[in-house]
Amino acid sequence: MRSLEDVKVRIKCLGCRTNIYEAEAIADSFRNEGAIIANGDEFDVGVLVSCAVTKTAEKKCRQALRRMQRKSPQAITVLCGCYVQGRPDEDLLHLGADLYVGNRLKAELTNIVANMIKGRIKKPLILKTDVLHDERWDSLRLSKVSFHTRSFVKVQDGCDSFCSYCIVPFLRGRPISRDMQEVIDEVERLVSQGCKEVVLTGVHLGLYGSGCDFDLGDLVKSLAKIKGLKRLRFGSIEPLALDDKLLRLLAESEIFCRHLHIPLQSGDDGILGLMRRGYKAKDFANIIENVRCYLGDDVHVSTDIIVGFPGEGERAFENTLTLIDNLGIGRVHVFPFSPRKGTKAYTMPERLDKRELESRIDRAINLGRKLLQRFARRWVGQSIEILVEHCDGARVKGLSRHYLEVEADIDRRPKEPRGCLEGQIVGLERQIYVTKAEHGILHGVSSET
Repeated sequence: MRSLEDVKVRIKCLGCRTNIYEAEAIADSFRNEGAIIANGDEFDVGVLVSCAVTKTAEKKCRQALRRMQRKSPQAITVLCGCYVQGRPDEDLLHLGADLYVGNRLKAELTNIVANMIKGRIKKPLILKTDVLHDERWDSLRLSKVSFHTRSFVKVQDGCDSFCSYCIVPFLRGRPISRDMQEVIDEVERLVSQGCKEVVLTGVHLGLYGSGCDFDLGDLVKSLAKIKGLKRLRFGSIEPLALDDKLLRLLAESEIFCRHLHIPLQSGDDGILGLMRRGYKAKDFANIIENVRCYLGDDVHVSTDIIVGFPGEGERAFENTLTLIDNLGIGRVHVFPFSPRKGTKAYTMPERLDKRELESRIDRAINLGRKLLQRFARRWVGQSIEILVEHCDGARVKGLSRHYLEVEADIDRRPKEPRGCLEGQIVGLERQIYVTKAEHGILHGVSSET
């Protein structure tokens, strides 16, 4: 008998795509031991995969944990991930969870919970390792497709850039890469179950293969050979990782999607220097130009910016807005500066007052909406291909290869009766004629049978 037969487990995830992968893999490990993954309010075990990249993220973690505890007071509650890694033990114990598991140890979670239920392990228990010196790979694996069409696959962890504002290296540790054959095997399993699109994730994806005899380009070439895999994406990649060798391989790959998320953070040289980003605004612009030379002028480049970094005056902020506008960026993720204790920026002076910070955030978000709509409009009047992620019998929804949301009416024909559509089209490629773009979402008609 499996160790967690019929145990109801509720899993909640906050944070990045890497966290999403880990949450799905944790669910997989529980399922393999006989547990039932519960979506409702009744559960025996509650697991929260946490984020601590900002103060707001930490607040959301505490709130989510409390909600979980209220919904099922008798359940064993588990907090794992970055919040656990970054907090002293005494702070964690005040949260009232039964089990706390830090990074690079999540693969042990299922076994610990099973023994805790059987009374072999006393609670509360805190399990952490020194991630700055621990080079182990957290051996989580994903064997089941969670989405209809795509899946995140974690291939890398850790970062040694130590940007002045970023707490992540202290929470995730030094760079470490997953064995390439293990990645290939996992993707092959997912594709065999119907997965058509894979998104490679990591804390610093561009460092994949550092210190090894393979690199990210080698992984892309190998994954492109997997029969049945239609699309390959990167979750995010740092600008300095996009050298000519990698871009050439991406351009040669028929399955690599024409979208790259490339974090900028600031368009001002002075602020970039204080951030310790390792490049200037002109360098970033040249990288984007090079990306378009290889992947085409229609490649969708999205980015992150930080607003209100210490010392960021109005001119510096305007430089950021001007740069993303001039570069034709599509989607912009806007983050207010969040001082993280232990980072260089934590003690930097010249911080914005709340009113000015909120004003700048609004301006950045509004520009981001305009840029996304501008990029989306270029597809009006064209036919594009989507992988269908949802179908209600009358409409289909999915993502384009350029990472734009698409909604389309189905132009019915006699051999497409209503009752046969739902569930049969999901996961299939479908051509959409785009008639309009609204708020960055493409709308059109699918006329395929």
